Amino acid sequence: MLSFRLLEGVVLGTVLTLIGCGTAVDPGDFVESQALEPQGGSTKGTGGMNGLSPADYHANVTALVSALGVAAADPQNPSAVNPAIEATGLLATEGGREVFSYAARCTLPAGTQLTNGSGVYTGGGILTTTGSWPSAGLTTSQKEDALTCMVTHLNPFGAHVPFFLSGPSIAGTESSDAQGFTIEEAIWQVKLEGPNQTPIYYAWPRVDLLNTCGLVTSLTWVTRICGSALNTCGVQVRYDRATACTGSDGIFTCNGKPAVQTSLEESDLCILHLNVLGIGLL
Repeated sequence: MLSFRLLEGVVLGTVLTLIGCGTAVDPGDFVESQALEPQGGSTKGTGGMNGLSPADYHANVTALVSALGVAAADPQNPSAVNPAIEATGLLATEGGREVFSYAARCTLPAGTQLTNGSGVYTGGGILTTTGSWPSAGLTTSQKEDALTCMVTHLNPFGAHVPFFLSGPSIAGTESSDAQGFTIEEAIWQVKLEGPNQTPIYYAWPRVDLLNTCGLVTSLTWVTRICGSALNTCGVQVRYDRATACTGSDGIFTCNGKPAVQTSLEESDLCILHLNVLGIGLL
């Protein structure tokens, strides 16, 4: 593991480079979250593996939102993808098909399989609120749940790391403690705004990455969601969890709507965020 001093130097150099390049990221925005006490209760949720490319996600999110608005299955053939989803263009590229596979994993009931050409898309049953998608388009709140689940899976450098999801809309079939996911990483939420349903991304850090890994928290979260340190995707890294969110033991509602918490194994926390910044350890 890299030393704290070395990590500080790497991060400082990264920040100075960004400033020198005229980035829109303001170093004054790099406010660190406070160290948090353990929640004190076993968190119920669902395990997973992140690894969805932010570039693929953001290139296809408009088509994805449209696809979520129609039934996932072909009304004439319940085992096939709805032609209306093909019409959105989401399945026209490899990146779009990867995005749809993560949408299926989050949103379709566990075991559901839909085919399109040689592609097979399997439901993971992560969400409890979107089980109607095979036969009906999702409501705005259901779409927000689906997108929130998906953004927790984003990782710009392919550092596939196991993690644990919990929240009001997450299937509570497993225990985080039993699987060793003891570090609460962040609380996430996506909100769709306006007639075009433009996604707005919120992240509430649950761990102080500066003290733990020597990393600037805001920078790593912007990079993880947007794919680069430039905040081009509208993510808001927030430190008002005490007033914006209610709940405990990994089950939180923020801004009056369900949110999703990610938890990691202690050994993976710094590895994940170092790889997010391109400091490869995997």
